[in-house]
Amino acid sequence: IAVHLPMKILATGDLHEQFTYLERLAEVVTSAGIEGVVFAGNILCREDCRQQHPETPHKKAGDEARMFGRFFGTLGSFKAPVYLVPGRNDAPERVFLQAAFNNEIVAAGVYTVHRGFAPLGRNYVVSGWGGEIGDGKRETESFLQYPGWEPQFSLDFLRHLDQDRILVFHNPPAEKLEGGAPGKGQDAVSHLIKTYRPQFAICSREDSAKGKLTVGSTLVVCPGALNEGYYAVLDTVERTVAYGDVR
Repeated sequence: IAVHLPMKILATGDLHEQFTYLERLAEVVTSAGIEGVVFAGNILCREDCRQQHPETPHKKAGDEARMFGRFFGTLGSFKAPVYLVPGRNDAPERVFLQAAFNNEIVAAGVYTVHRGFAPLGRNYVVSGWGGEIGDGKRETESFLQYPGWEPQFSLDFLRHLDQDRILVFHNPPAEKLEGGAPGKGQDAVSHLIKTYRPQFAICSREDSAKGKLTVGSTLVVCPGALNEGYYAVLDTVERTVAYGDVR
Protein backbone atom coordinates (compact mmCIF):
# COMPACT_ATOMS: atom_id res chain seq x y z
CA ILE A 1 0.00 0.00 0.00
CA ALA A 2 1.48 3.36 -1.07
CA VAL A 3 1.72 5.85 1.76
CA HIS A 4 2.00 9.49 0.73
CA LEU A 5 4.03 11.60 3.12
CA PRO A 6 3.46 15.35 3.28
CA MET A 7 5.17 17.34 0.54
CA LYS A 8 5.12 21.07 -0.10
CA ILE A 9 5.48 22.23 -3.69
CA LEU A 10 5.99 25.88 -4.58
CA ALA A 11 4.25 26.91 -7.80
CA THR A 12 4.99 30.06 -9.74
CA GLY A 13 5.30 31.51 -13.23
CA ASP A 14 5.29 34.70 -15.32
CA LEU A 15 8.62 36.12 -14.17
CA HIS A 16 8.80 38.65 -17.03
CA GLU A 17 12.48 39.35 -16.20
CA GLN A 18 11.79 40.55 -12.65
CA PHE A 19 14.84 38.68 -11.36
CA THR A 20 14.82 40.32 -7.94
CA TYR A 21 11.60 38.44 -7.16
CA LEU A 22 13.12 35.19 -8.37
CA GLU A 23 16.07 35.69 -6.03
CA ARG A 24 13.72 36.35 -3.11
CA LEU A 25 11.85 33.16 -3.96
CA ALA A 26 14.99 31.16 -3.17
CA GLU A 27 14.67 32.35 0.45
CA VAL A 28 11.05 31.19 0.58
CA VAL A 29 12.03 27.75 -0.67
CA THR A 30 14.42 27.36 2.24
CA SER A 31 12.30 28.90 4.99
CA ALA A 32 9.06 27.12 4.03
CA GLY A 33 10.56 23.63 3.71
CA ILE A 34 9.72 23.37 0.00
CA GLU A 35 10.63 20.03 -1.63
CA GLY A 36 9.95 20.96 -5.22
CA VAL A 37 9.45 24.12 -7.30
CA VAL A 38 7.31 24.25 -10.45
CA PHE A 39 7.62 27.17 -12.88
CA ALA A 40 4.89 27.56 -15.51
CA GLY A 41 6.71 29.72 -18.04
CA ASN A 42 7.33 33.29 -19.23
CA ILE A 43 10.89 34.04 -18.26
CA LEU A 44 11.02 36.85 -20.79
CA CYS A 45 9.05 40.09 -21.03
CA ARG A 46 7.62 41.08 -24.41
CA GLU A 47 6.11 44.39 -25.46
CA ASP A 48 2.68 43.77 -23.93
CA CYS A 49 4.12 43.29 -20.44
CA ARG A 50 6.58 46.18 -20.90
CA GLN A 51 3.58 48.48 -21.24
CA GLN A 52 2.47 47.32 -17.77
CA HIS A 53 6.02 47.36 -16.36
CA PRO A 54 7.90 50.20 -18.13
CA GLU A 55 10.80 49.84 -15.68
CA THR A 56 11.81 46.63 -17.48
CA PRO A 57 14.75 47.45 -19.80
CA HIS A 58 14.29 46.88 -23.51
CA LYS A 59 16.35 44.02 -24.88
CA LYS A 60 18.40 44.00 -28.01
CA ALA A 61 18.04 41.20 -30.53
CA GLY A 62 19.95 38.19 -29.25
CA ASP A 63 19.60 39.08 -25.57
CA GLU A 64 17.29 36.12 -25.03
CA ALA A 65 20.20 33.74 -24.43
CA ARG A 66 21.62 36.03 -21.74
CA MET A 67 18.25 36.28 -20.00
CA PHE A 68 17.74 32.53 -20.11
CA GLY A 69 21.24 32.04 -18.72
CA ARG A 70 20.54 34.39 -15.84
CA PHE A 71 17.28 32.59 -15.09
CA PHE A 72 18.83 29.13 -15.00
CA GLY A 73 21.79 30.40 -13.02
CA THR A 74 19.48 31.79 -10.33
CA LEU A 75 17.56 28.52 -10.11
CA GLY A 76 20.85 26.83 -9.25
CA SER A 77 20.74 28.57 -5.85
CA PHE A 78 17.41 26.99 -4.91
CA LYS A 79 17.60 24.35 -2.19
CA ALA A 80 15.02 22.17 -3.95
CA PRO A 81 14.64 20.66 -7.43
CA VAL A 82 12.95 22.88 -10.01
CA TYR A 83 10.66 21.70 -12.83
CA LEU A 84 9.72 24.08 -15.61
CA VAL A 85 8.23 24.67 -19.02
CA PRO A 86 8.70 27.72 -21.27
CA GLY A 87 5.98 30.34 -21.65
CA ARG A 88 4.58 32.01 -24.73
CA ASN A 89 7.25 34.71 -24.44
CA ASP A 90 10.19 32.31 -24.18
CA ALA A 91 11.20 32.27 -27.82
CA PRO A 92 13.02 31.40 -29.96
CA GLU A 93 12.41 27.82 -28.85
CA ARG A 94 15.85 26.68 -30.01
CA VAL A 95 17.53 29.34 -27.84
CA PHE A 96 15.48 28.38 -24.79
CA LEU A 97 16.17 24.66 -25.27
CA GLN A 98 19.90 25.27 -25.77
CA ALA A 99 20.06 27.27 -22.53
CA ALA A 100 18.16 24.53 -20.71
CA PHE A 101 20.48 21.86 -22.10
CA ASN A 102 23.61 23.84 -21.20
CA ASN A 103 22.33 24.26 -17.66
CA GLU A 104 21.56 20.57 -17.19
CA ILE A 105 25.14 19.71 -18.13
CA VAL A 106 26.66 21.88 -15.40
CA ALA A 107 23.96 22.01 -12.70
CA ALA A 108 21.86 19.28 -11.12
CA GLY A 109 18.33 19.74 -9.89
CA VAL A 110 16.80 21.93 -12.61
CA TYR A 111 14.59 19.99 -15.03
CA THR A 112 12.95 21.25 -18.20
CA VAL A 113 9.91 18.98 -18.48
CA HIS A 114 8.50 20.49 -21.69
CA ARG A 115 7.83 17.36 -23.79
CA GLY A 116 9.48 15.16 -21.13
CA PHE A 117 9.38 14.25 -17.46
CA ALA A 118 11.47 14.04 -14.31
CA PRO A 119 10.93 12.31 -10.94
CA LEU A 120 10.08 14.46 -7.94
CA GLY A 121 9.94 11.90 -5.13
CA ARG A 122 7.10 10.56 -2.99
CA ASN A 123 6.12 8.54 -6.09
CA TYR A 124 5.50 11.71 -8.13
CA VAL A 125 6.69 12.49 -11.64
CA VAL A 126 6.46 15.94 -13.23
CA SER A 127 5.75 16.49 -16.92
CA GLY A 128 4.16 19.17 -19.03
CA TRP A 129 3.98 21.37 -22.08
CA GLY A 130 4.90 25.00 -22.45
CA GLY A 131 3.93 27.85 -24.69
CA GLU A 132 0.44 28.66 -25.89
CA ILE A 133 -1.67 25.62 -26.77
CA GLY A 134 -4.61 26.10 -29.10
CA ASP A 135 -6.03 25.53 -32.55
CA GLY A 136 -3.70 27.89 -34.35
CA LYS A 137 -0.54 27.40 -36.33
CA ARG A 138 2.80 26.29 -34.93
CA GLU A 139 5.21 29.17 -34.17
CA THR A 140 8.54 28.92 -32.32
CA GLU A 141 10.59 31.95 -33.41
CA SER A 142 8.76 35.11 -32.32
CA PHE A 143 6.71 33.37 -29.61
CA LEU A 144 5.81 29.80 -28.66
CA GLN A 145 2.51 28.46 -29.96
CA TYR A 146 1.55 24.85 -30.59
CA PRO A 147 -1.53 23.20 -32.09
CA GLY A 148 -3.46 21.12 -29.56
CA TRP A 149 -2.72 17.81 -31.29
CA GLU A 150 1.03 18.16 -30.67
CA PRO A 151 1.06 17.86 -26.85
CA GLN A 152 -1.75 15.31 -27.03
CA PHE A 153 0.44 13.10 -29.22
CA SER A 154 3.80 13.87 -27.58
CA LEU A 155 2.68 13.27 -23.97
CA ASP A 156 1.18 9.87 -24.71
CA PHE A 157 4.14 8.28 -22.89
CA LEU A 158 2.44 9.31 -19.65
CA ARG A 159 0.07 6.37 -20.05
CA HIS A 160 3.04 4.06 -19.41
CA LEU A 161 4.29 5.72 -16.21
CA ASP A 162 3.20 4.17 -12.91
CA GLN A 163 3.99 7.22 -10.76
CA ASP A 164 1.44 9.80 -9.72
CA ARG A 165 1.56 12.71 -12.14
CA ILE A 166 1.96 16.43 -11.72
CA LEU A 167 1.51 18.30 -15.00
CA VAL A 168 2.59 21.87 -15.68
CA PHE A 169 1.24 24.02 -18.51
CA HIS A 170 1.73 27.63 -19.44
CA ASN A 171 -1.95 27.86 -20.44
CA PRO A 172 -4.70 27.09 -17.92
CA PRO A 173 -7.71 24.91 -18.70
CA ALA A 174 -10.94 26.54 -19.90
CA GLU A 175 -12.83 26.10 -16.62
CA LYS A 176 -13.24 29.08 -14.30
CA LEU A 177 -11.47 29.47 -10.98
CA GLU A 178 -13.26 28.73 -7.73
CA GLY A 179 -14.95 31.92 -6.62
CA GLY A 180 -16.15 32.83 -10.07
CA ALA A 181 -13.13 34.24 -11.92
CA PRO A 182 -13.95 33.64 -15.60
CA GLY A 183 -12.17 30.99 -17.57
CA LYS A 184 -9.47 32.40 -19.83
CA GLY A 185 -7.86 29.13 -20.74
CA GLN A 186 -7.83 26.53 -23.46
CA ASP A 187 -10.15 23.62 -24.10
CA ALA A 188 -7.06 21.73 -25.32
CA VAL A 189 -5.50 21.97 -21.83
CA SER A 190 -8.74 20.77 -20.23
CA HIS A 191 -8.66 17.80 -22.59
CA LEU A 192 -5.04 17.00 -21.73
CA ILE A 193 -5.82 17.05 -18.01
CA LYS A 194 -8.86 14.82 -18.46
CA THR A 195 -6.88 12.43 -20.66
CA TYR A 196 -3.79 11.99 -18.48
CA ARG A 197 -5.49 12.53 -15.09
CA PRO A 198 -2.67 14.00 -12.99
CA GLN A 199 -3.08 14.40 -9.26
CA PHE A 200 -2.21 18.07 -9.69
CA ALA A 201 -1.74 20.55 -12.52
CA ILE A 202 0.02 23.91 -12.27
CA CYS A 203 -0.75 26.59 -14.83
CA SER A 204 -0.18 30.28 -15.51
CA ARG A 205 -3.00 32.60 -16.54
CA GLU A 206 -2.88 35.44 -19.03
CA ASP A 207 -4.76 37.68 -16.59
CA SER A 208 -2.32 36.81 -13.76
CA ALA A 209 -5.23 35.73 -11.52
CA LYS A 210 -4.43 33.32 -8.72
CA GLY A 211 -6.69 30.56 -7.48
CA LYS A 212 -7.58 26.92 -7.91
CA LEU A 213 -10.14 24.76 -9.64
CA THR A 214 -10.90 21.09 -10.20
CA VAL A 215 -10.92 19.36 -13.58
CA GLY A 216 -12.15 15.80 -13.19
CA SER A 217 -10.18 14.53 -10.20
CA THR A 218 -7.26 16.94 -10.77
CA LEU A 219 -6.59 19.91 -8.51
CA VAL A 220 -5.40 22.75 -10.75
CA VAL A 221 -3.34 25.53 -9.15
CA CYS A 222 -2.90 28.97 -10.74
CA PRO A 223 -0.27 30.68 -8.56
CA GLY A 224 -0.51 34.24 -9.88
CA ALA A 225 2.31 36.13 -11.56
CA LEU A 226 5.79 36.25 -10.06
CA ASN A 227 6.45 39.64 -11.68
CA GLU A 228 3.72 40.89 -9.31
CA GLY A 229 5.33 39.02 -6.41
CA TYR A 230 2.95 36.07 -6.21
CA TYR A 231 3.50 32.37 -5.70
CA ALA A 232 1.53 29.44 -4.26
CA VAL A 233 2.42 26.56 -1.95
CA LEU A 234 0.65 23.26 -2.52
CA ASP A 235 0.34 20.60 0.20
CA THR A 236 0.08 17.33 -1.72
CA VAL A 237 -1.49 15.35 1.14
CA GLU A 238 -4.01 17.89 2.42
CA ARG A 239 -4.59 19.14 -1.15
CA THR A 240 -4.59 22.69 0.14
CA VAL A 241 -3.11 25.80 -1.49
CA ALA A 242 -1.67 28.85 0.28
CA TYR A 243 -0.62 32.01 -1.53
CA GLY A 244 2.37 34.19 -0.81
CA ASP A 245 3.95 37.44 -1.95
CA VAL A 246 7.69 38.20 -2.13
CA ARG A 247 7.29 41.96 -2.54
